[in-house]
Amino acid sequence: MLLKVAGRSFVTSRKLNGLHSKVLCQSKMEGTAEPREIRIPVPYGHIAGKIWNEGGSPLLSLHGWMDNSGTWDTVAPLLPRNISIVAIDFPGHGFSSFRPLGIGATFVNLLQVIERVIQYFGWKEVNLLGHSMGGAAAMLYAGAFPEKVMKVIMVDIIKPLATPAENQPEQTAKSIKELLEVEAKIGRDLQSYEYSSLVDKLLKGYGSSITEEAAKILLKRGSIKHSNGLYSLNYDLTLKTGNIFGMTFEQQKEFAYRLNCELMIIKATGGPIYEKQEDYDEMKSIYNKSAKKFIYKEVEGTHHVHLNDPQVIAPLIAEFIFSKF
Repeated sequence: MLLKVAGRSFVTSRKLNGLHSKVLCQSKMEGTAEPREIRIPVPYGHIAGKIWNEGGSPLLSLHGWMDNSGTWDTVAPLLPRNISIVAIDFPGHGFSSFRPLGIGATFVNLLQVIERVIQYFGWKEVNLLGHSMGGAAAMLYAGAFPEKVMKVIMVDIIKPLATPAENQPEQTAKSIKELLEVEAKIGRDLQSYEYSSLVDKLLKGYGSSITEEAAKILLKRGSIKHSNGLYSLNYDLTLKTGNIFGMTFEQQKEFAYRLNCELMIIKATGGPIYEKQEDYDEMKSIYNKSAKKFIYKEVEGTHHVHLNDPQVIAPLIAEFIFSKF
């Protein structure tokens, strides 16, 4: 097993495997309570989610694009009971309200959602766990509010997807056009499917990233059942329109420079590579300098390794949360 800490690699297979097994066994012995559904009021409706182990150290858990809080359903039961997992559905996903019509998608809007949740619970400090889009949002939030975030865990994401400054005007125009086209379709009849066909549709859409079991977990919050017994996907159609106004890599680096937390990235070997390797390397170098502690860990699996193979991810999360710097 290769562990990369602060930019340096160490072969630590025997020690880490033993510790991970101990943490996982402890988690199973302690057990995790069944989650409670929550709804957090916001000006346009509510943010839905669920909490495992209320009263423990809060771990705000954020899902990826087009997923929902069910993405943590397999990991949460493996974590110790003194970790309170608060998993939310971002607007337009799962059981949360859709964004108001007429407002285009901007990635940094996710930071507002995170802040609303933190204020709702009255947390002075918080740990963040995020997969893909949720992990990128967690890093940016930690850079914007460094005094509030103690630890960040990013699953299969190294940095947000950047928009080169020279591409932004055309990207904005394209995204506005897409938004208006999609808005014109809202309100029409939803496409409906037999449940098995909907599962197949999700599996095809995700490529080889999720298993059939994982697809069914996501569909618990990601689909609606009609009176005729058929199902439709449940998401805000505008989610598939482009980002109205993105961030440049230079802007993202300024957020990373402000990190004052401990940071761990868990990268799946079979996960996607969105940008140039040199940009990833540069961002990891910044994390190494700005974060109080930086761990980069590679594990075998797909982009949804946390959902497909939670036994691989849960011990890493628990060890990192309980580690003392």
